[in-house]
Amino acid sequence: MNFLAHLHLAAHTRSSLTGNLLGDFIKGPLPTGLAAHFDEGIWLHRKIDAFTDAHPEQRAAVARFAPPWRRFGGILVDMLYDHWLCLHWSQFCPDPLPRFLQQSYAQLLADHHALPDGLPLPLKRMAEQDWIASYRQREGLDLALDGIGRRLRRPLPLGQALATLDEEAWHACEQGFVRFYPQLMDHSAHQLAHYRTTIRPSG
Repeated sequence: MNFLAHLHLAAHTRSSLTGNLLGDFIKGPLPTGLAAHFDEGIWLHRKIDAFTDAHPEQRAAVARFAPPWRRFGGILVDMLYDHWLCLHWSQFCPDPLPRFLQQSYAQLLADHHALPDGLPLPLKRMAEQDWIASYRQREGLDLALDGIGRRLRRPLPLGQALATLDEEAWHACEQGFVRFYPQLMDHSAHQLAHYRTTIRPSG
């Protein structure tokens, strides 16, 4: 999953927003030496990604991209899921999206000073420049994917991949997301409850 979904699932489970986003940048075993709530968020991030990558709806969406784009299907679908989460936001969260993003960015920037090395630069820029709001629009999604594509070892205009989905495939993937996301919300809540009762280090 991408940034918006991880922020929302962190808020949904009342876990660390920053910790959940750090999961994209901090690898290796836990504990990391950071504050316990950051480690909890990193742990949840990994569980969210594992559940998503193994889910039939996500795999079906990836399979709708023809080569050579299918190789990057995980990235493409993660970004599409953030796009559809923006569009269907009120179905999953009572707070308006602009308010949610404003509060989330404020928390990320506040946590910047609580991390030994600060926020990873992409997260800091995201919070300062409000990247996520652009994901609601197809043009913003294309630009975000092109930005990711420029950072690949062999740069590619990833935004072009979206044009390969016809209307039927686009609609099918969107409906797949709407079916999948409530399952992910439930899974996240159950996983965090398990962590807090059986895994979290004491003290």
